[in-house]
Amino acid sequence: MRLGLDAMGGDFAPLEAVKGAIQYSAENPDHHISLFGDQIAIEQVFTELNADSSAYTIVHCSEQIGMSEHGARAVATKKNSSINVGTSYVKEGAIDCFIGSGNTGAMLVSSIFILKPIVGIDRPTITSILP
Repeated sequence: MRLGLDAMGGDFAPLEAVKGAIQYSAENPDHHISLFGDQIAIEQVFTELNADSSAYTIVHCSEQIGMSEHGARAVATKKNSSINVGTSYVKEGAIDCFIGSGNTGAMLVSSIFILKPIVGIDRPTITSILP
């Protein structure tokens, strides 16, 4: 499985996203994780954790959508945000799914506008806990 992760979303990003990716990869070595966000900041976290980043794909995104930003407006104006770029990778088939813990409204809007809903489905699913 090819997973995409918004490394810039959520509290304490990108530190917690990178730590989560490392833990997940240790438990699921046959899965590949692509991290979307500020490449320098992500690589700095790998260095601080004394971890090898070569097993991951880091996709540089020059923009971020903050938690307090209006989701629809941010998605429309920040085309190179980690949320928009990650969602586009799903549409292109480069990754199988995209996960983010940042601006929920932006994730929802991005998936609606970039991926387009399945006929009969009004809105994307918001997952709280994955086993």
